[in-house]
Amino acid sequence: MSWLSSPALTSPDWIRPYAQPFADSIGLPQLGRTLHLAIYSCLASFALQKLSSILSPILASKHYPKIKRKQDDWDLHIVGWAFSLVAAPLAFHLIRNPSPELGFDPLTGSALREERLSAIAAGYFVWDTFVSALHINTQGFGFFLHGIGCCTAFFFTLRPFLLWCGPSFLIWEVSTIFLNLHWFLDKTNRTGSLLQMINGFFLVSAYIVCRLIYGVYNSYKLFVLLFSTSSVLTKATQEGTGWIRYLYLAINLTMNGLNFFWFRAMLLALRKRFVSPSSASARKEPIQVDGKLNWAKGDKKGQ
Repeated sequence: MSWLSSPALTSPDWIRPYAQPFADSIGLPQLGRTLHLAIYSCLASFALQKLSSILSPILASKHYPKIKRKQDDWDLHIVGWAFSLVAAPLAFHLIRNPSPELGFDPLTGSALREERLSAIAAGYFVWDTFVSALHINTQGFGFFLHGIGCCTAFFFTLRPFLLWCGPSFLIWEVSTIFLNLHWFLDKTNRTGSLLQMINGFFLVSAYIVCRLIYGVYNSYKLFVLLFSTSSVLTKATQEGTGWIRYLYLAINLTMNGLNFFWFRAMLLALRKRFVSPSSASARKEPIQVDGKLNWAKGDKKGQ
């Protein structure tokens, strides 16, 4: 029994009369009993962002930025890091211990634990989409695409549709744990340190295993399920869910494309930290970091 099975996560009385009618009206019936978790998750993300802006100047006074846009970046990383630390273990548990209902019907099967995890993730990605759009100039368009794509995918699992995909793709957050630690090591003057090197090893390993290998494997499973002639998907079901199938295909291709794009960016960023440039010109080349352009010290464009 996991935390996701706890009766404490049951929908409270105050929202129950409104949740199911609302969920039915937008075509996501299973959201009815988990709407409160999506709301809590979204509000908690905004609250943590605000809390970081209050406490970080006190607890990290030497390192918290003075410029507003950089303060926002710090606070957003705090929220993303917190979510990855919560979501990754829950996803891992459900991958190892999936609900049997989803094994019997991987297409439209429903199970409470996976529904709750999808609702929590959907709430977080509502926040993520909002802040990525608000700070698109500093966060990059790739992060906005990632946010809105994940938000859409997790909400539609509560149709229910492909609910098993929730934990399988949320496990990507394992690499985010180390990515955010890498970022904070940079911001606390530990760039190139032994700790950052060790973290970099785990970052690359987790990224390759969870996002590139396991992610592509699950994408293949998803494609076979949705489009193979030998799939459990009947002709009637194909006709009834055709547009959703193509929506998931588009989202999946976009997310995997971003994974490979960011992997190259990540390797370049790590190389910049641990491999000395061979010439002065090499130091001035733009380096992709987290999907954005960072300029080496001394270049006017980076100042």
